[in-house]
Amino acid sequence: MSASRTDGLIGRPHPSLRPFVGDYVGYDISGVPAGTHLGLPSGTLTFIVSIAEPLCQVDALTGSREHFDVLLAGLHLRSTLIAHPGAMSGIQINFSPSAPRAFFGIPAAEFAHHSVDLARISRPLAAELHERVNRETEWSARFAAIDDVLMRTIDDANRPRTEVAAAWHRIADSHGGLPVSLVADHVGWSRRHLGSQFRSEYGIGPKDAARIVRFDRARRLIPEGRGSLAEIAVSCGYADQAHLNRDFQDFVGLSPSRWLAADDVARTRTEGTDSVGAASARG
Repeated sequence: MSASRTDGLIGRPHPSLRPFVGDYVGYDISGVPAGTHLGLPSGTLTFIVSIAEPLCQVDALTGSREHFDVLLAGLHLRSTLIAHPGAMSGIQINFSPSAPRAFFGIPAAEFAHHSVDLARISRPLAAELHERVNRETEWSARFAAIDDVLMRTIDDANRPRTEVAAAWHRIADSHGGLPVSLVADHVGWSRRHLGSQFRSEYGIGPKDAARIVRFDRARRLIPEGRGSLAEIAVSCGYADQAHLNRDFQDFVGLSPSRWLAADDVARTRTEGTDSVGAASARG
């Protein structure tokens, strides 16, 4: 298997955007067998601007396909299928769960468990992002174009409730290791009230958010060979490898080793150091 490698694939957004946006991660994959790539659950919203060809998402139940020039997907608890002909190119903008309010005036819950074409929310914004990113040939220029578009869109004052945002920060900062009861105590709410408000804003509950954050950390370490599965499980806050395997079965439908063996794109991204979603936004 051969794969393209391109320098400059990771960029930082303008400082004014960083409360809501993590890194810009470009990817340019080629030379892998045609097939499907698994988009795994993570602690950020998936916001992708495609380059050249649209991104193709496949419904696992019906087999139907939907094509996206600019895709926005919320927090989710199951992997998604991305079909590719042996090549993929685009930029993933790592959106924090607070970002949809700041940029679109709607909570992240509106996108939970599914993907939407950004054109359905703002056709002018989607068209400008796609056109300007595809016009440029250098990654730095593409990232600068995204900066320019998003900086003209942001409403910094539009944020989730302070307690809900604080709860997300506690979960993210603890890498999913803090019990929900302590998160609730920190924000001064009951667990029940926190759960209700948290789901209304983000589309998932605090317990599932902690599981996703913990899983996301582990699944990034596995392809890098950062120790055995048992060692990675413990370092990421799992009781043991069996609990890590359980989350993989729940979120991916495969064991960690079978996932890595089955997904050529995931392996290529690691080998080429262009792992999509390499950094997450806390906001």
